[in-house]
Amino acid sequence: MASSGRLLVAAIDFGTTYSGYAFSFRHEFETDPLKVSASTWTAGSRALVSLKTPTTVLLDKDKNFHSFGYEAEDYYSQLAEDDDHGDWYYFRRFKMMLYGKEGKGGLTRNIPLKDIRDKELPALKVFSEAIKYLKGHLLKALEKRATDVKDTDIEWVLTVPAIWNDPAKQFMREAAEVAGIKSDQLTIALEPEAASLYCKHLPVEKMGGSEQGFTCFSKGSKYLVLDAGGGTVDITVHKVRDDGTLKELDRASGGAWGGTQVDEAFKQMIIKIVGNPTMQQFCHEQTSDFVDMFREFETKKRCSLEDTLSKKVTMKIPIALKELFEDETEEDIKDVVRQSSYAGKLEWIGDKIRIAPDTFQSLFNCAITDTVSHIQDLLSKPSCEGTKTIIMVGGFSESPLLQRGIREAFPQMRIVIPYECGLSVLKGAVIFGHRPKTISARKAKCTYGISTNKKFKPSRHDHSKKKTVNGVDYCTELFDKHVRVGTTLKIGQAQSDQKYNPLYENQTCLDFPVYQSSEEDPDYVTDGSCTYMGNMSVTIPDTAVGTDKSVRVKMIFGGTELKLEAIQESTGKVTEAKFNFLGD
Repeated sequence: MASSGRLLVAAIDFGTTYSGYAFSFRHEFETDPLKVSASTWTAGSRALVSLKTPTTVLLDKDKNFHSFGYEAEDYYSQLAEDDDHGDWYYFRRFKMMLYGKEGKGGLTRNIPLKDIRDKELPALKVFSEAIKYLKGHLLKALEKRATDVKDTDIEWVLTVPAIWNDPAKQFMREAAEVAGIKSDQLTIALEPEAASLYCKHLPVEKMGGSEQGFTCFSKGSKYLVLDAGGGTVDITVHKVRDDGTLKELDRASGGAWGGTQVDEAFKQMIIKIVGNPTMQQFCHEQTSDFVDMFREFETKKRCSLEDTLSKKVTMKIPIALKELFEDETEEDIKDVVRQSSYAGKLEWIGDKIRIAPDTFQSLFNCAITDTVSHIQDLLSKPSCEGTKTIIMVGGFSESPLLQRGIREAFPQMRIVIPYECGLSVLKGAVIFGHRPKTISARKAKCTYGISTNKKFKPSRHDHSKKKTVNGVDYCTELFDKHVRVGTTLKIGQAQSDQKYNPLYENQTCLDFPVYQSSEEDPDYVTDGSCTYMGNMSVTIPDTAVGTDKSVRVKMIFGGTELKLEAIQESTGKVTEAKFNFLGD
C-alpha cells in the first residue's frame, strides 16, 4: 500500500481507557515527520488539560448521543447527583469487549454492549458514536485553523491492537464507516507498529538520551516494542533492514495485561472488604462516586517509585461506600478491616484508605508477571536472538512500577522509554498513514487455508468425509493450506497462488470458504483448531467449459487486513474478496 497522497493524515487512537486524535499535513510530514498536531482536552470539573480524553460515551434516555470523554463523565456525575441518571446510557472502558472472541458465537455486528449499570445497546452504535465524535472534533479543530481542508482530502487511520483477530478489525472498520469515514479513505494501523515508527524518528534526547536513539534503529538492529495500554499489552519484535524499513521477527502477541488489570485488582481488594453486593449497589446507586473512586486510583497508579516503595499510599474513597456498607451490615468498617486479611496492610478511616507499600505493589503483580513471562518466552525464540533493546510505549508504560518490573527482569537489556510514551501510538499512526510501506514484512499470526475437495485416498483420508460425484470419490472439508503460521509475509505480495476446479459440470460459481488455524498443518477444516473466516464466491462464465472453469486464488496477508483475490482463468477476470467475519 503506497502513500495515499492525500493532503492530510488524521489518526484516531481509540483506547480502552483514553482516546485522542492527531494529524499532520503532507507538506509538514515531508519536512519533519514528527510535526504532528495532537488534540487537547479539558476536564472542566478539575481544570485538567490532557492530550487524551477518557473513552466514555453518554447517550440520553432516547438513546441519542450526548457527550464523550471528560464532558460525558462530568455531565453524568451531575445527573447522578440529582438522581436523574437512571434512564441514561453510560459506557466506559468498553473497547476490550472486542478482544478474544473467536469462532461461532463470537463477535458479531449485532453483539450487545452493557453500560455501567448493565443496560444494553448495540455495540456497533456505541463504538461508531465515539469515532464520530472524535472525527467531528478533529474537523472543527481544522476549521478553526482556517485550513480549508475537505473531507475527501483526509486519509484516516484507526489504531487497533496487533493481537486482535480479523473480526475485531472488521468491527472497527464498520464502526468507522457508520461514523462517516469512507472505506477507501480508512487505514487500520497496528498499535505497536505505529509506536515503533514514531520512536524510529525520535531524536536521541527524546529516546532516553545517550547513543540509544541511534543504536536502536541502526541497520540490522533488533528491538522489542512493549506497548502497554489500558486494556492490552501488545508486543512485537522488529529488525531494521538495510533500506531502513522494518521487518517483524515474530508474530505480534500479548494479552489482556494492561492498566485495567491493575484497576480490577484494586476493585477486588475493595470487594473483599465490603462484599460484591455492596459494590454492585454502590456502582448502580452512587455511580458518580464509583467513577470518581477510579479516577483517584488512576492518579495513584502514577505515583513516583520512591513514594510507592517507601510510603503508605493514601487515597480518597467516597464516604458513600462506607455509609452504604455500614447501613447494610451494621458493622464498623474499621473493625471489619482489622479482622480481615488486610489487617496491618490497609486502614479505612472516614473517606480515606491508607495502603501499605507492599500491598499497593501487589495490585500490579499479575499484570507485571504476565508481561515479563511473555517477553521471556518471546526472547528465547531463535528468530528473536540478538534482541538487545526493549522500547516501552503506551499509557501503562508510564507506571513506575511496571518500568521497575521490566528493568529488574531484564537487567541485560537496554530499556528505552521515549518522551511522551503515552502518545507514541497516536503520533506513530499519523506517520504510518503517510508511509505505510515502512513496515515491509510481517509474520503470519495463523495458518490460513481454503476448504476444498480432493480425490479420495483410502490410506490417507477420513472415510466419514468421502463423497461420490459422477462416479468419482472425493474427500471433502480438506484444509488446503495457503500460508503457514509464522511465515514471513512481504507487504503487497501474494503469498500463495493455487488453482481450483468445480466438482460439477453445471456449476455457475465456485465458493471459497476460508479458514484459519493455530496449528501449522491441520488436515480438515473441522479440526478443533480451525475457525471459519468468511467466504468468497467467483462466478463462472457460461462460455467456460472443461478446464476453462478453473479459478486461481491468491491470498495477500502482508497488510494489516487480509486480502484475497480470485482470477477466472478463461477470462482473466479478477474478483476481490470482502470477507464478512461478523455473520449476518
